[in-house]
Amino acid sequence: MRLSANETTMPRLHLIGTLGLVLIVTLAMAGFFSWQNIQEQRASLGRVEAAVSQEQKARLTAEMQSATDYLEFVRQRTASVLRRSAVEQVDMAMQMAQAIHARESGKRPAQEVQRLIVEALRPMRFFDGRGYFFIDDMQGRFVLLPTGPEFEGRNGIDNQDDTGHYIMRGLIEAARKPQGEGFSSYRWYRPDAPKQMAEKLAYVRRFEPYDWLIGTGDYLYEWENRQQQEALGRLRSLRFGASGHIGLLSSDGRSLLSPSNAALEGLLPRQMPSHARKALETLQATAQAGGGFVEYDWPRTDATAAAASEPVMGRKTALVSTYAPWGWVLVTSMFNDELRPMMDAERQAHEQGSTERRVRLALVLLAALALGVAGSFAFSHWSRHLFLRYHRELQNAQANLRIAAIAFESQEGIFVTDEHHTILRVNSAFTEITGFSATEAIGATPAMLRSGKHGPEFYAAMYESIRTSGAWSGEVWNRHKSGAIFLEWLTITAVQTEDGKVTHYVSTLTDITQRKAAEDEIRHLAFYDPLTRLPNRRLLLDRLHQALLTSRRTRRQGALMFIDLDNFKLINDTMGHDKGDMLLQQVAQRLVATVRQGDTVARLGGDEFVVVLENLSPQSHEAAKQAEVVAEKALLSLAQPCLLAGIEVKNSCSIGVVLFTDDNANADDLMKHADLAMYQAKEAGRNTLRFFDPEMHAAVVKRVALEKDLRKGLREGQLVLYYQAQVDALDRVLGAEALVRWHHPQLGMISPGDFIPLAEDSGLILPLGQWVLNAACEQLARWAQVPAHAALTLAVNVSGRQMHQPDFVAQVLETLERTGANPRRLKLELTESLLLDNQEDAITKMTALKAYGVGFSLDDFGTGYSSLAYLRRLPLSQLKIDGSFVHDLVNEPRATAIVRTIVTLADSLGLQVIAEGVETPEQRDCLARNGCHTCQGYLFGRPGPVEALNIYDTAPAATPA
Repeated sequence: MRLSANETTMPRLHLIGTLGLVLIVTLAMAGFFSWQNIQEQRASLGRVEAAVSQEQKARLTAEMQSATDYLEFVRQRTASVLRRSAVEQVDMAMQMAQAIHARESGKRPAQEVQRLIVEALRPMRFFDGRGYFFIDDMQGRFVLLPTGPEFEGRNGIDNQDDTGHYIMRGLIEAARKPQGEGFSSYRWYRPDAPKQMAEKLAYVRRFEPYDWLIGTGDYLYEWENRQQQEALGRLRSLRFGASGHIGLLSSDGRSLLSPSNAALEGLLPRQMPSHARKALETLQATAQAGGGFVEYDWPRTDATAAAASEPVMGRKTALVSTYAPWGWVLVTSMFNDELRPMMDAERQAHEQGSTERRVRLALVLLAALALGVAGSFAFSHWSRHLFLRYHRELQNAQANLRIAAIAFESQEGIFVTDEHHTILRVNSAFTEITGFSATEAIGATPAMLRSGKHGPEFYAAMYESIRTSGAWSGEVWNRHKSGAIFLEWLTITAVQTEDGKVTHYVSTLTDITQRKAAEDEIRHLAFYDPLTRLPNRRLLLDRLHQALLTSRRTRRQGALMFIDLDNFKLINDTMGHDKGDMLLQQVAQRLVATVRQGDTVARLGGDEFVVVLENLSPQSHEAAKQAEVVAEKALLSLAQPCLLAGIEVKNSCSIGVVLFTDDNANADDLMKHADLAMYQAKEAGRNTLRFFDPEMHAAVVKRVALEKDLRKGLREGQLVLYYQAQVDALDRVLGAEALVRWHHPQLGMISPGDFIPLAEDSGLILPLGQWVLNAACEQLARWAQVPAHAALTLAVNVSGRQMHQPDFVAQVLETLERTGANPRRLKLELTESLLLDNQEDAITKMTALKAYGVGFSLDDFGTGYSSLAYLRRLPLSQLKIDGSFVHDLVNEPRATAIVRTIVTLADSLGLQVIAEGVETPEQRDCLARNGCHTCQGYLFGRPGPVEALNIYDTAPAATPA
């Protein structure tokens, strides 16, 4: 029997001959064994997953209970921490009061001694500035009330809080209790909400010499806030397992603690990235529903995730619970795959158990495969000669059809017309681009696509090109079926017979609307700011250059205005960058509305804008008035409130203006001059304008030159040390303070007030401070070689930058060792502001140096924020009374009281006292009467070279170091 070979019978015979033998046997057996293995594996994995989930939840529950217990412990100890701190402060106040009473009661009337005690305690502040000492007598009269001095002397025995509690009576009752037990609780107005009361705890002690009670107190909520911060720090460090940690949310959903991503802390869900927002909203909803377990997606932070360019998400399980006393939502969470090894172990055990079954299955499949291959080989050999003959006949035709089909169904739209321009065929890309289906297009003409943007002459030129050259290509605006206009690239080719007769036209079209828009956008981004759509720096400089050329040609003046917003960073930090962007957009709109049509408004970046005004008056004073009018309009416009997402914000700006007509002016110089003028406006109080003054530029040039000369002076040894004597009560020189001076080769002696701030700003204070320390230690070493001078001390001022250098201690010790100076004769002078920047770092370094004998003096004492708590911790040896108090000693009783208080405080702390700025014998005598016997000032000599010190006859005898 002879079978005919065609495209239908050949595939059918091939399927029946090959797959019929292989697939029936192979698939049946493979399916059975595969199904059996899958069922067993699913059952095993299901059991393991249930156990893993139960263990995970138990772990989360245990960690949640531990965290809750810790928060309860921290909250309950709030009152005890406040009690200890209050007792410590009141005990110190009692020591001062007792010291003043013991020293002055036999010398002064009781009323005067009472006033000394009151004035000594009045300026004391602690508890971050909230705490103060109050004094009442045991009959209920106010003796000292720093927050309300107008009530001092009045009786407050009947004062009540909002619960009806008698405040003063409670304090008097507490004062009668033994030391350490005199506590009283009452409610008083909060500093941050004057109409709202909050619970306050006070501690008082009875001062029996005057039948007083001395006490202090603070609000419990402030200390509870401290405990909350401590709890946050502790919970932040807690970890369990490989990925487990504890997170915290506030009642409104704000992230308080996020150990895996600290950048989210302080943000609301709507301010977070999408993945974090979804997770936080899920946790918040769970908390509002009463808490419990919940699953959500979260970015992984392991090594694999760190190497990925995009966040790698993982599934987490969390336990959510609310800690009611503080309104916190606690979340204990861990990634679900942390216990994955148990799953892997179970899977491995299952694989080992099914190895034998897989071997049997493989043998069966191999046998079936071998049988199928043998049958296929025999069948293929029989059918091959039938298929080859048919294949040879179709090969050429199929190849041509494939090429034509692929070419026709390309990404470009194609339509074919006859010689009369009637559409015969379209491809799918044509339908996608134009919106017309094949049914709608076939039989019509391309005229259905015309947009009306091209006139008859356009199409006439098109057909003339096709007639003469056989083709045309170009951009054409056509109309989509929906009516939308789009830009396309159209190519038309004529199909001709051998004798040149046109039979068809083949047209290809491509939608280039988006490409053209992208090209326009790229050109726009190159010259315009994407946020405000204003010209950017590149376009601004180009227009400024053109404005300069025009100004030189027409001799008319122009102006450049440099505008900087005031306090823009504050708005960005407090309201968010999205609100800052909205403000910048409104500022841009207002500036454009302020200037003329031909002027340029540009944004340099950040909150800096520039306006170029052209074609102003040829007369400088008239041009200045015209520019001033525009600048004033800008100030007035930008000072109006802005509405940012429903929030009204008031802002202002500072404007610097420079005029230009000079042929030598260039864009860079104008920008610098306008910038300098703007900073002058800032310094003048902001929300104003300033014109450029050449003296500004000269001052900047002078400062730059001075900085350069200072660097050179450090290298070439132009700096020298001057010394000002420090004397005792008998005018004997005990030592000196080292003061740096600069002998400039051309300018002569330059005041430290001119070059020290420059050194601070430029960073030269570090090499300068090291030079001063080295020179001072060398002088100490020279004095040590003369027995009459060996006991002299030398004080050296230390800057904040020096103190905060990590190797500051090592530098000082290395200098002492290299010069051979006695560390016990070196005294480093520090300021209160320096110490307050980083107390713990300063205390650590001071303690390390004091162990080697180096002394420390607190300079300008009394002019800053003086806290007994930190004074007691600082390893000081001396307090230096500021010269402002010394200047007013003779005529100002309050200055005398302050000096006496400082001396009393120093005595209580075991510190020495020295006064600076002593210029008259009356000042020296007044200091001595109030307990200060060591002085420094013009009365004993102005700063000068070491040879000017009168030390050879007055220095005390050397004592062992």
